[in-house]
Amino acid sequence: MIRISRATIHDAKSISFLGKKTFDQSFGHLFHDRKDLIEYLDYTFSRTKIINSIQKPHNIYWLVLDDDLPIGYAKLQLNAQSEFIDTNTTVCKLQRIYFLKSYASQGIGNKLQQMIFDEAIRSGNTNLWLSALKDNERAIAFYERSDYEIVGEHPFTIGKQEFDFWVMNKKLA
Repeated sequence: MIRISRATIHDAKSISFLGKKTFDQSFGHLFHDRKDLIEYLDYTFSRTKIINSIQKPHNIYWLVLDDDLPIGYAKLQLNAQSEFIDTNTTVCKLQRIYFLKSYASQGIGNKLQQMIFDEAIRSGNTNLWLSALKDNERAIAFYERSDYEIVGEHPFTIGKQEFDFWVMNKKLA
């Protein structure tokens, strides 16, 4: 049975594992140097860094479980302006939404995303934005079905590689 709940620091180990695993499943094949990927994963998804992030009041995490097995997670960052969105609006960022590959296309992402929309609106936000890898056509199509629009682009460097991202925005309520 699939359950989605707000994550706490007690879930940091699961989120750390899921962060490393799902990022590797989604993007690992794009790296020319596996060492760059491993260094990024170890730093970005360290348990200590996740605990610190969960404790910040502007970050909200959700954990998705299949019975007791952690299968996905999401992170919403409140008060996260973007240069591509009108600064007179209240903006938040969908920073992460990932699932183990074997759980894709089961409708879980839609349920989790609705919880994120609800929280973003409840927190007084008028816009929700995210960055999506330009080559990730599946993710872009998912977001477009949820009424996100491409509003800009930016590069992101990991190790020796640069990746190109779309900035996508969704107007809330």
